[in-house]
Amino acid sequence: MDILKVQHKGIIYLLFSLSGFCALVYEVLWTKYLSLTFGTTMIAVSIVAATFMAGLAIGSYLLGKFADHETNLLRIYAYLELGIAIFALLFPPTLKAVSAFHAGLEQLLPSHPASNYFSHLFFATMLLVPPTVCMGGTFPLMCRFFARKKSGGQIGRLYAMNTIGATLGAFGAGYCLIPLLGLSTTNMLAVFINLAIAAISWHFSKTIGTTLPADISQATRADQLQLARDHRPVLVAIALIGFFSLAYEILWTRVFLLFLGNTSYAFSLMLSSYLIGIALGGAIYARKIHSDFDKKKLFVRLTVLMGLSILVTVPFYDQLAHVFQWAHEASGERWWHLSLLSGIIVFSVMCVPTIISGSLLPAAIAIIDPGKVRTGEGVGLVVLHNTIGAVFGCLVAGFVLIPSLGTQSGFQLLAVLNILLGTVLCFIFTPRSFRGLRHPITVACILVPLLVFLPTQWNQKLMNSAVYVYASKYQKWDGISRTLQGENLLEVIEGIDTTVAIKEYTDGSVRYFSVNGKTDGSNGTDMGTQILIGQIPLLLHPDPKQALVIGLGTGITLGGVNDHRLDEIDCAEISPGVVKASVYFEKENKNALRDPRVRLHIEDGRNLILTHNKKYDVIISQPSNPWQSGNANLFTSDFYELSAKRLKDDGIFCQWIGLYDITTENLRIAVNTFLKTYPNTLAFNSKTDMILIGGAHDLTIDYLNLEEKLKNPRIKKTLDQLKIHTAADLIAKHFMFSDKTLRHFSKESRINSDDLPILEYSFKDLLGGKMLGSLLKQNATAMFSAHTGERIPLTNLGLTSKEKLHKLNLIGQAFMAAGRKKEAEYFLDLATKKIPTNNELAQIETAGG
Repeated sequence: MDILKVQHKGIIYLLFSLSGFCALVYEVLWTKYLSLTFGTTMIAVSIVAATFMAGLAIGSYLLGKFADHETNLLRIYAYLELGIAIFALLFPPTLKAVSAFHAGLEQLLPSHPASNYFSHLFFATMLLVPPTVCMGGTFPLMCRFFARKKSGGQIGRLYAMNTIGATLGAFGAGYCLIPLLGLSTTNMLAVFINLAIAAISWHFSKTIGTTLPADISQATRADQLQLARDHRPVLVAIALIGFFSLAYEILWTRVFLLFLGNTSYAFSLMLSSYLIGIALGGAIYARKIHSDFDKKKLFVRLTVLMGLSILVTVPFYDQLAHVFQWAHEASGERWWHLSLLSGIIVFSVMCVPTIISGSLLPAAIAIIDPGKVRTGEGVGLVVLHNTIGAVFGCLVAGFVLIPSLGTQSGFQLLAVLNILLGTVLCFIFTPRSFRGLRHPITVACILVPLLVFLPTQWNQKLMNSAVYVYASKYQKWDGISRTLQGENLLEVIEGIDTTVAIKEYTDGSVRYFSVNGKTDGSNGTDMGTQILIGQIPLLLHPDPKQALVIGLGTGITLGGVNDHRLDEIDCAEISPGVVKASVYFEKENKNALRDPRVRLHIEDGRNLILTHNKKYDVIISQPSNPWQSGNANLFTSDFYELSAKRLKDDGIFCQWIGLYDITTENLRIAVNTFLKTYPNTLAFNSKTDMILIGGAHDLTIDYLNLEEKLKNPRIKKTLDQLKIHTAADLIAKHFMFSDKTLRHFSKESRINSDDLPILEYSFKDLLGGKMLGSLLKQNATAMFSAHTGERIPLTNLGLTSKEKLHKLNLIGQAFMAAGRKKEAEYFLDLATKKIPTNNELAQIETAGG
């Protein structure tokens, strides 16, 4: 061991840090992989997270006990790293087979949430438990390898090293590796690192890997480990610390998403900040705590301080809106500057509780004092309890506290329970005398004033101000507070998945709702897009009977779909909060959800398409912003291919893209990705948005059929809101291009796929006030510059030449009224001819505009 300290200790520490790096890379990767199969609902993600942590707990306990009886620990460590690499290498192909089997099973089983969740749990366990058991076993194994008679400090050091690696893995995967390399290449990189760790560990095992096995005699066991009843309070306490820590993390995530946005970058930043605190806690404990320190008293004090730090700071979280606004302004909205400042802010909020949490785990091991030869079992036991507590903390926070109490009250309840735990431990660890009451009395004297004088409620306007996307607007309009004076907040719905806020201008003219702060629909300027994406695909389809709408939003799109003579209408909405919010728009959506043909599915839309074998005439994908997590999965080539399998032979797929929040390069990628699956595509516009209508067959605009459908009183009333009274109005005001121009515009662009989700990581390109109009102008210029003058695919203008001339004249007049002079002149000129040739009618085209 002395030779190890001098020559090889640093190398072993580095290997252990790299192991932590790979573990978090895998966690980020596998969560993304599994979200594509199980969906991005909170329940699906929580099942994956809980299964991951459960595997770590099992591995820590079982291999911890095993480590005490093994002599060559580095050899076992090499085997574990090799096992992780093999399981990681097999993960993608295994998941592909599991996805197919899962989809088939879902189609066979009755559609019931309980059976779906059990299916998710079963497959997640099968995929995640084997590698995570190996991961979980590495920590007690290393602790046993470096074991000393009093090993709390050494364990804290190892805990810190491994967590530092994990921090770099979480940050590196989210900010660099996946955006640059994609999922599969990142996975292979981590596999290579694991194999290198295994090879180096195997090499060192030949010279320095041997340790003394544990003396398993009953006497030695009694000397080395306290009786179960003696250390049970510590194990229960560390389990509750794990519970509080993960519950706080879930609640922090919900808070910071409102200020950082629902992006992959934000999740990586928050996880990295959390892990930095944990690593610092382990490092501080290792450096500052000596063997003669009163560890029980320290444990009590840290536990109480952990709860107090939450209780004192939580009431002021709403003011973070101003802090993050400052970060945007101070950074000049330069991406890496903004990320650094945002990381500092997030860490500042989390640091005290997470540092304490990181210190408490080695402190608990030190209290149990397993000794040198039973270190593995002691560490495994503590990690098992801590991780089990973390699993329940994750689940209770997401599924109980947020929906029933809300985020702020959830924080406060946990903090009070956290302090209560410290008070109870004070009674357990201290003789039952008045001296033992000093600690809880002191705490009570602090708590009462805090609960009386601290602010009671967050300013929900600030909480839902979405600084991450509106910072430039607030700066331009004299700050957040002044801007928010122009709105009334009607309701905030904190659900399992999202925070939904319903707002209204103070004059009552416009009502809108936001998801995690960002506006996602209104009865104002958004009406055009919401109406058209529900109308255009159904107007173009010759005779639709079944339709699917992905995303409910305000319900206005679904209400437009209901206008048509359909037999069945499915709607998939991932957030129950959005469903509740749609009630505020019942006038505009015409009570869409009450239509007896509508079947609402509260689930991930992509997962619904994957697991249901029903085919549709029309599929409308309504979620916007491909840079948002979850939504990003609906803009990949893999999703489009999946959706094409759920369309009938003459089926139509509709996707809209905001031209105001996507760069021209990324717009080309989005269009090229769409064309890859739907080569026959028509593009329509609605002010700041582009609507893509795609199919596997040639798409045309059947003029007479369109006119006939517009006679439907419900459709006519809906389109009258947009001043669309005739088929010619719809074409002249909203038709942009056919696929020829779109292909020319997007030629040689990359494809956005599940494996390389380029658009999901495009938020960094949108800073600096670009969404205030400059991107819209750039995209419009680029698209019309690519215009090739192809014909408008008009068919069935009439049975006679006279009727056709009349239609051409109507179209020309509509183009003139829309301000598109070139197109107007072309159609009006054609309409003046007594008998246009068939060739002229076939070459109806537009010169652009």
